[in-house]
Formats: sequence, structure tokens, C-alpha cells
Amino acid sequence: MARLTLFACVFSVTALPLAAEPALRLGPGVEALTRGLICAPPEGGRRDAPDTASGWIHVPEVPIEILVEGTTAPARLGTGFGVRFVLAGAAPLPVRYVVTHPPMPPEGITIQSWESFALPGAPEQVFFQFDTSEELLPGPWSFTALSGETELFHAAFDIVAPEAVPHLDGMCAGGDLLALSRKSPAEPG
Repeated sequence: MARLTLFACVFSVTALPLAAEPALRLGPGVEALTRGLICAPPEGGRRDAPDTASGWIHVPEVPIEILVEGTTAPARLGTGFGVRFVLAGAAPLPVRYVVTHPPMPPEGITIQSWESFALPGAPEQVFFQFDTSEELLPGPWSFTALSGETELFHAAFDIVAPEAVPHLDGMCAGGDLLALSRKSPAEPG
């Protein structure tokens, strides 16, 4: 099940010496954006997100802590990756977050999305954490944030086998959201 959230995080690590940096596009209203590796904080709740594999997203109790900046993450349970960004402006913006990834069993989905709001001038976060073995999909992953037809950003990542990045592997063992994600959505968080 996808563990996505309204909040995001960031990282920039040179994981594979000869690999090209994954794509990054910033819209004119993005003041700052960082990509990175995270371990999720305790879950503060869940929000319905029917266009995700699980049908809901995590709402962390506290903001995500960025452990390592970079664009490469190991496909390991408990590891998370995402972006932290700040938008220009004054009024809250409706945002549709879209995560693309290799085909995920059992249905083979490649796109998950949900709606939210972003507050300009304040750090915003969006992330994905590997919580189930079906999600451990090496290959290209990306986050896109859209406000109406306007692309706010597109940030790509390389998800690799854990042995390809031993310096990153195991950083998130025993994370809180991983333990909570094993409960069914009907169980209290």
C-alpha cells in the first residue's frame, strides 16, 4: 500500500557515480525545492485518497525529517523519499500530487494521486514510504504537483536495489509508519 502524505521531504545523494541526475522541473511559483531520503515520523492520522493503491494517505504527526539529500533511494521496507518545497504567493493553492512508478502488483498500477492544499511561504512536503513488499519496485519514480493545469514541479528519483547503495540501506529500519501500516485502515491509528 502506498504511504503518501500531504507533507513532503527531500534528498541529494550521489549514489551511482556514472548515473545522470533524475529530472527536475520547477514552475515559476516555486521558491525552493529539495529532494531527499526520509524516515517517516509517527502517524498523526489518515486521509481518504481514492486514487492511491491503499485508498488513503498518511498524515504525519510532525513534519518529515530529511536524513540525506539526493535522488537515489534503496527499495527497502521503511525507507521513504520525497520533496520539500516552498511556493511564492499569499493564498492557499489547491494541489493535485501525482506519483508515478513501475507497475505495482497486483493490479499493475503506475500512477497514484490525491488532492490537497499548499500554503505559499511555508515549507510543504510530499513523500512515499515503502511499507509493503509489493511497493519495492526499482526503477524511475517521480512526484508531480499540479495546481489546475499549472505544473508546480516534477521531481524524479531512481529507486535501486539496496545493495547498490549500502550507505543508504537500513537507515529507516523500524520506522513508525511502517509498523502502523500493518494495521488495516479501520483500526485506530
